[in-house]
Amino acid sequence: MSQQAVPEDLSVLVVKPDGYRSPQVREYLDTLLDASGLSVELRYEACLEDEDVLDTWPKFAGPKYPITAELLRLYLTSGPCEVVVVRGPDVVRRCAEVRGEVRARFGTSAFANCVHTPTEPHEIAPNVEKYLVSLPTGQPFTRHRDEGVTVGITGRLAAVPRSVLLGEARAFWKTAQRDGWRAAWRPRPRGGAFGACLLPGDPHSVDHGMSLIADALPGLTPREVISAYVEAEVEGRSCLLTGTETQARDLAGLLAARGLHTEARPLAAV
Repeated sequence: MSQQAVPEDLSVLVVKPDGYRSPQVREYLDTLLDASGLSVELRYEACLEDEDVLDTWPKFAGPKYPITAELLRLYLTSGPCEVVVVRGPDVVRRCAEVRGEVRARFGTSAFANCVHTPTEPHEIAPNVEKYLVSLPTGQPFTRHRDEGVTVGITGRLAAVPRSVLLGEARAFWKTAQRDGWRAAWRPRPRGGAFGACLLPGDPHSVDHGMSLIADALPGLTPREVISAYVEAEVEGRSCLLTGTETQARDLAGLLAARGLHTEARPLAAV
């Protein structure tokens, strides 16, 4: 089956390691699939390797998104996944609705979010070919090109050697996996009565959002930038700076002007 020959009524859901480890996620997914009107064509367990991750998300094979690529690689190769190839009318929209329901209930961050399904037109046929044909049969797979349409890493972070960035991402992930998310957070800033906080919902790529934080707070190390960003995703808020009300509002306003979601609030409420 070529990518061009993939039937339009086929798509795929990949249950990521955190989702596959959870009986609650798998039960909920089955309930949603039963209600979706989609039929399951193929279902199997798969342990993804680095190349499989890049075949699924080829934009992360390039230089634009190094931190996201490393965190995604570590996450998706951390344990078995489950592949579910489905068929039915309006399959892309229905799979996206299933994905959204699962992520809303069980997802913890922008990259640790339980389930994947392709939604962009250029992703669907390659993903179906990868998981319907290539992965289960061992047939060769040609990765399609995707440079990514969003801005990636910039500024101060872009000047850090790639090996250092990847090492910091690995160290962050190792701590979170060994000791839990909260053990991986940077120490809360001290001093002052107000805090400038990052909130989830960054409209940029993860790497660009982190770059904006790094440029606004040049005293943070790459590891601290990664930690602050992911903490906002997981906990719903990350305190970037404490100080006077003016300092907190100035930083929150600067980042908000660059598209990030922020707030300044009394420290007792942070």
